[in-house]
Amino acid sequence: MAASTYLSLLFTISIFFISHATLPTSNPKLYQNVCKQPGKTDFEQRCLTLIESYPPLTQINDRLTFCRSFVKMVAIEKTTKAQEYVKQMMNKYPSSQPIKECATEKYDTLVNELKAVLNEDPDLIDMDAKYAADALDECETVLAREKIVNVSSIYTLNNNMMLLADIVRITASNL
Repeated sequence: MAASTYLSLLFTISIFFISHATLPTSNPKLYQNVCKQPGKTDFEQRCLTLIESYPPLTQINDRLTFCRSFVKMVAIEKTTKAQEYVKQMMNKYPSSQPIKECATEKYDTLVNELKAVLNEDPDLIDMDAKYAADALDECETVLAREKIVNVSSIYTLNNNMMLLADIVRITASNL
């Protein structure tokens, strides 16, 4: 065979392989899709930063597994620590009924609803997340009555806890 025949055959085979090769696509990972969901201004960056600080979460592709793993690895620990902080505030300012109500009733609901996600029927997980978020909203409403103690640190804490509840709610909304 002539050299041109070999080159022609090599070219044809190359075209065949190139046309059947899969092009790499930039499919976002599950957690990236979760973080892009709501129309909140800083939500996406806060969500990505939080989840990427737990590398095992970034590898999960199943929504239910991600949701429960996020709750187990992140949400329960952070909400429990947040409740401890609010309880310290309650002990520091025992006459403050709003702080007491947030520290006990509202944060108890928050922590318990997130813990329920671990064993909940997948169809009901979004309700647990909604109840957790509602508890934070109710805490905010109660804190608005506080006129003596500066509760700005609790507002900030609630904002951070709402991020956790939102991540669970968004993930669970498509189970």
